[in-house]
Amino acid sequence: MRARAVAAFALSGVLALALAGCNFVTPPSTTEPYDPGDGINFSVGDLELRGVLVITEDGEVGSLLGTAVNNTSSDIDFTLQWQTDGSWYEVELVADANGRTDFGFGDGERVNLDNLGVMPGDLLDATVHTADTQKGAQIPVLDTSFVEYEDSLPTPTPTPTPARTETAEPTETPAP
Repeated sequence: MRARAVAAFALSGVLALALAGCNFVTPPSTTEPYDPGDGINFSVGDLELRGVLVITEDGEVGSLLGTAVNNTSSDIDFTLQWQTDGSWYEVELVADANGRTDFGFGDGERVNLDNLGVMPGDLLDATVHTADTQKGAQIPVLDTSFVEYEDSLPTPTPTPTPARTETAEPTETPAP
């Protein structure tokens, strides 16, 4: 009886070690850093960009969404550049001092990216420049499949419509 108890105890110890071995070999996934939303997070010097993504339907014009965090006492001017068909395009933005600046949602400024050249589901190869440094990023490009993004489509740039103007008939002025 005693041998049986020792064997059962030893077997339960071996079984516990075998089942717990997965934790010793594989780290828990909760310790791996990742971007928990649709957009990407990255830093460029003192500028932190959070949840950055582009919304488009046709791949020609996109709307930039994201948040710029600036914990310094001065505004940070930055530029987002991308290349389409061999030509470079850019938008200039400002991250307000001591806080966050939203783009493309809420009360944030709407930022259109003309000549986008990337379809939904792809990544926009872009570079963000500040006065001190620059960093490349692959920004996700999405469409309005998610209801949350329906109001984020880019607004078309208004084109002026020529208006007909009436011209007065020329009148002759007497010579002096």
